[in-house]
Amino acid sequence: MQNTRKLLIFIALILILIGLLPLVIPDSLYRDQLVSALEKRLHGPVQIGSSGIEYAPRPALVIRDVVFKQDSHTAKIDKLSVPISLHNLLNWGREIRGIVVENGQFSPRFAMQLPEKLRPEAGQPRLAQIDLKQSSVLLGSGVLGPIDATLRFASDGQLAELQAGDEGSHLDFHVQPKGSQFAVTLTANGYTLPFGHPVHFDRLLLKGLAGPDGIDIEDIRGDLYGGIVTGRAQLGWQDNAWTLAGTLRTNGIQAEPFSQVFSEVTHVSGRLAGESTFVYKADDYHKLFDRPGIDAQFRVSDGMLHNFDLITPLKAVQPATYARGGQTRFETFTGRLAVRGDTVQILDANLVGGKFNAHGQLTIQPDLKLNGAIMARLSGGTIQVANRISAGGVLKAPSLSTATANRPQPQAVNLTETPAPAPAPEGATQ
Repeated sequence: MQNTRKLLIFIALILILIGLLPLVIPDSLYRDQLVSALEKRLHGPVQIGSSGIEYAPRPALVIRDVVFKQDSHTAKIDKLSVPISLHNLLNWGREIRGIVVENGQFSPRFAMQLPEKLRPEAGQPRLAQIDLKQSSVLLGSGVLGPIDATLRFASDGQLAELQAGDEGSHLDFHVQPKGSQFAVTLTANGYTLPFGHPVHFDRLLLKGLAGPDGIDIEDIRGDLYGGIVTGRAQLGWQDNAWTLAGTLRTNGIQAEPFSQVFSEVTHVSGRLAGESTFVYKADDYHKLFDRPGIDAQFRVSDGMLHNFDLITPLKAVQPATYARGGQTRFETFTGRLAVRGDTVQILDANLVGGKFNAHGQLTIQPDLKLNGAIMARLSGGTIQVANRISAGGVLKAPSLSTATANRPQPQAVNLTETPAPAPAPEGATQ
């Protein structure tokens, strides 16, 4: 008991001494030793602005304006803190915990070299983890971040992984060294895309390999609206330009909640399957999804067009315009989708529902105005009705204009006349 008390008193005296030293010793006396220690740890020349002991929110050695001379424009730290804790004091020279880097800015080249730069040398204390606060990666003229993340180290002192997430635990992002590249894994649960249209995923998994110029996303798997989406993509940031390109396949998606993301009024229900290729380009990743380029083939089964009635125009006996909602049931709805920026085209669309079918195309312009032409036909026994429908108005309030319906009539039959005898089969005996 007495030995424990002496140890606690000794530790308290050390803490008091450490607290008083900055008041009497200027940092210029230990600056060279501090810079030398940083250079050995980071395997390169380092420059610092100032250093000292700060007491709030907890005692720590704080180094400000750390610049890596080999990459001065794209590798710097505003504030680096090393806590003066009981663990760090008791394990002095063997292990350091609780290092925090604030407002770090790193180039992709420097980030890719982190496993080598943080490689431990003989006699150096082991790093347990480093917390990154509001740090960014500089990509050309753009910035990726800021984000909060954690660097974790293995028992041998080598960098093991970078882990990041959001406050709601919806996102979990892991980066692990893999040779000269990094293995990247992103898992999202109950996640709504924060860019483009707010599509909601029950679960989303991305896996790939990252290099200094981009990420090859080898595997995309997602669960959304009762169905699945799979695919792959490439994300690049060369020459100050961001590019995202890839392919996706969907199957079994409930079309109604998915299409309501784009329009709550005019949408489609049923089961959706399809394949698509996409390309996004921008000079800033914040703008990457502003100008989409998408080509897709789709098939919707056993569903309904909402706010788009193609049956009523077939009843027109003279040219008319229908500015109304309504519904059109179908067994299959297939076509091609082409998206260029804010313009959407539905091409080679075919809708089949029992005795009713329609074929045509539709363009949704940037101001959400509609422009299209549809041939609709209803066939039932001897009754056939066809009409050409022009689509106008806006997406939430379509306007359908028709010409006079074409109603072919069967020839009249005179039941009072005796039918002529059928011709005899060729070659019959007279």
